[in-house]
Amino acid sequence: MITVDEALELVLDGLLPLGPERVPLPEAAGRVVAEPGLAAVDLPPFDRSAMDGYAVRAADTAPGVALRLAGGVAAGEVAVAELEPGTAARVSTGAAIPPGADAILQSELAEERNGSVAPTRALTPGAHVRRRGEDLTAGTVLAAPGDRLTLTRISSLASAGVGEVAVHRRPRLDLIVTGSELLPIGAPPEPGRIHESNGLMVRLLAGRAGARVVDHGVIGDDRDTTVAAVTEGLQGDVLVVSGGVAVGPHDHVKPAFEACGVEEVFWRVRIKPGKPLWFGRRGDTLVFGLPGNPLSTIVCFCVFIEPALRRLQGEMDARPRYEAGRLTAPARAADNRTTFLTAALRPGADGVLEATPTERQGSHMTGALGESDGFAVAPRGSDLPAGATVELLLL
Repeated sequence: MITVDEALELVLDGLLPLGPERVPLPEAAGRVVAEPGLAAVDLPPFDRSAMDGYAVRAADTAPGVALRLAGGVAAGEVAVAELEPGTAARVSTGAAIPPGADAILQSELAEERNGSVAPTRALTPGAHVRRRGEDLTAGTVLAAPGDRLTLTRISSLASAGVGEVAVHRRPRLDLIVTGSELLPIGAPPEPGRIHESNGLMVRLLAGRAGARVVDHGVIGDDRDTTVAAVTEGLQGDVLVVSGGVAVGPHDHVKPAFEACGVEEVFWRVRIKPGKPLWFGRRGDTLVFGLPGNPLSTIVCFCVFIEPALRRLQGEMDARPRYEAGRLTAPARAADNRTTFLTAALRPGADGVLEATPTERQGSHMTGALGESDGFAVAPRGSDLPAGATVELLLL
């Protein structure tokens, strides 16, 4: 068996982001830039007023000297006529400056009466004028390849006239769930059968990670059916098969992988739950065989599959989303494996997340999963006291 870190490195080894696709800006939030996002216009795109007031020639201003009012310009309008000497034009914040004007007289510093306005002090050229391109010019890189499109970057791109951006393509994840014993969610109970939940968890986790999921449904424990499903599932970027990766007489997934030309990279990891995890590749397609119990599915997806999906979307430093916390009770790793303990997570008095492991632990304890908010990670071989610092995997 290999360690968790060794397995993750093998999954991510040589994994490059998928090619670019252009998407409308409103649909790009959170995605990673594949090609530079360039400003389409200067900002500001024209000389504009920074204040409500009057557009004037600075040379005409002196305390108490009246300027004749010559119309006005509202935001969204354009003044065609040049402002004549000795005159002023009303302007609102953001309005274009009339030709010939070079300063803005604030309303608070002006006295208007009888069709004229007098400043209370002289102005200097450029006062309260936002010049074209003083913020940025067309062609400025606002989002570089590898940047995540945060709301702030989206805002700057929108303001600079950008309507679409090139981002890394979302990976397609094909999902197959195996097991003749599985019942649909919410179906009436039947003797000897259990309700399927792994497929639901993979769909939700994959969606959260940004993947497009192609769900092939639940298939029975039959070799030919499994080979056919795997063949179809290998058309995507990532294939995830839940269940059937052991070596029993009804476990047909590994033979199906071999029959379809999938090359095994590793099988079994020093992790609990999730020891039987299988990983391989066929060409550029990543192939994961997940153990059949729900806790193993969730842990293995968050630790191995999610980072791969994020790497494919351009996040080159993708790793599991651990956060630092501390234990409120002693905990230890099991069977010399890195152990993910279901735990209730609450902020401590100092704001640090505190993890209280559930009383019941084990890969089959789905009830304990429902009592938890995530996992506290006990490194293999560890025996941790209460108060020890641990990594937390939040759900």
